[in-house]
Amino acid sequence: MSTFYGLKLIDLVAIVGYFAVVMVVGFWASRRVKDEDDFFLGGRSFGKGLLVMHWLCTGTHSEQAVQVSGATARVGLGGIWYQWMYLFSTPFYWMIAPIIRRLRVTTTGDFFRIRYGRSLEVLYSFVALGYLILSIAMLLRGAGAAVSGATGGAIPTEESVVLLSILFSTYVMAGGLMAAAYTDVLQGVMIIVLSFMLVPAGLSVIGGMSQLHAGLDPAMLSIVAPEGSREGGLGFVIALSLLGLVGVVVQPHVMTATGSGKTELEARVGFCYGNFVKRLLTIAWAFTGLIAVVIFPEVLQGVAAGSPEAVHASETLFGRSIQLLLGDGWRGLMIACLLAGITSAETFMVTGSAIFTHNFYRHFVRRRTARHYLWVARIASAGLHAAGLIIAFGAESLTQILVWSIQLVGLLGGAFWLGVTWRRANTAGVWAGFGGALAVWLASKLPSQSFAALPSLENLLSSFQQTGQAFQILAMLGAAFGLLIAVSLLTRPLPAEQLNSFFARLHTPVGRESDVRLTGPAGTTKAEADRGVRSGASGEPAAAAEGAAAQFDYRKASAFAYRGLQRIGVEIPRLGRIDWGGFLLAWGLVGALIVLLMWLARLGA
Repeated sequence: MSTFYGLKLIDLVAIVGYFAVVMVVGFWASRRVKDEDDFFLGGRSFGKGLLVMHWLCTGTHSEQAVQVSGATARVGLGGIWYQWMYLFSTPFYWMIAPIIRRLRVTTTGDFFRIRYGRSLEVLYSFVALGYLILSIAMLLRGAGAAVSGATGGAIPTEESVVLLSILFSTYVMAGGLMAAAYTDVLQGVMIIVLSFMLVPAGLSVIGGMSQLHAGLDPAMLSIVAPEGSREGGLGFVIALSLLGLVGVVVQPHVMTATGSGKTELEARVGFCYGNFVKRLLTIAWAFTGLIAVVIFPEVLQGVAAGSPEAVHASETLFGRSIQLLLGDGWRGLMIACLLAGITSAETFMVTGSAIFTHNFYRHFVRRRTARHYLWVARIASAGLHAAGLIIAFGAESLTQILVWSIQLVGLLGGAFWLGVTWRRANTAGVWAGFGGALAVWLASKLPSQSFAALPSLENLLSSFQQTGQAFQILAMLGAAFGLLIAVSLLTRPLPAEQLNSFFARLHTPVGRESDVRLTGPAGTTKAEADRGVRSGASGEPAAAAEGAAAQFDYRKASAFAYRGLQRIGVEIPRLGRIDWGGFLLAWGLVGALIVLLMWLARLGA
């Protein structure tokens, strides 16, 4: 059978057919978009099943399979922690989701405005846009590398990136989060099925699990990398797990995806269990990398361990496995699945456009129609995509982009955690914590030779950079939390009225607004009260803080909090059976996944 760009005709038919269906679904869903609330948050109408699939696809990207399989090829199963860094955070998603849903805001930038003020809204928005651009770049780079590998290089990475960009950016500009969520249902099923296909196909080629053990160093089957490895070791796992828990709450797409749930329960189920499905898929990607080392031993031979060349070479293995192991037609579906994976960038585009429109543009261009702001959001999503495309061409590797993006947004994680629990956290403290953490981060990145004129500083930077990534991450987190707490205690607290308005919103369960509502202006609807937003005659929403202040009574809302803790300035919503039961069940799943990985690692030994 003749081939086109390294693919059989049936593979091309599978790819084109799949994307025709996705495009139809995406544009069909876009017809339901009438205003910004629909575009950014899906009208806050998503149910449990839709949110599980949406979170699976939002959190599961094409480059992750490429990056995890490459990391496990380099250091063994310990490479899985580049994605399992969030495994120990996942049970907390059950607790985090109601907090995010109760904020009743559109973006995390809105949170920083109503909790700390306008200056931190702007700071967060700059950091968030940088994170989103890096994330889009990572998606495009990974999918392009996989397609290039799957076609034997017939379609180069750069051309793949451009082609993929055109495919997914059209319907998301039209339909926003509504289109993204509905296409995620189809894509979620494809990701689940096809992620597991390579493992049995690869094992059949090498002769089963016993031959996998025979072809690898025993240390490669350890769930943490051997001591002394630059990545995947125990210290690396601990540091990345802490960073993941601190930073996940300020990843910009978390607010929009979680806020799109109908109620708190939908938000919990989608956020927690959509990500648990991804944790399971990560095991399949990790074993694909190990199998690829046995099948393609020449790829990493003669390449220095830990070098940029080793990283680049290892990230070609996933695509090469697709080309060799999957049959005609299935190969095309797998490539379609990889292409589908980059449509997670659609959520990043929507989130970025929301941040640009709500947290920048509205402050300068006021009192325009809702239609005007909707079109600004669509144009902004295209601009973010273009910036990600530029970064995708210039980055050295997927691993570099992954670590940088996580560390960048993690600089403000402490501001969120302390902001929703401790009244004393203030604007000056957040600026100090961010500045200190940023200084530590830069110290780990800047070439020490740049300070040759200051020998003592050059030596200090050189010593710090040799401590390893795990220590550097812990130092960054220590600076962020330590300075935030110290400076907040030494400076003036924020006004009680501002804090009461914020915590009244945070303590009030979704659906219980009428129990704590103040007498508001005539004509305010329940839906507007639930969002904490009142629409003016011009169609421009009032500031979220003003909407909440007009709706919720802090004294009444405190019935949903621990009053004893409030006396010492700690604001914690009351936890019930659903909270604790779901939290403990999630920890049980964490244990089950670790046991499953360990059992699979020993199978056939």
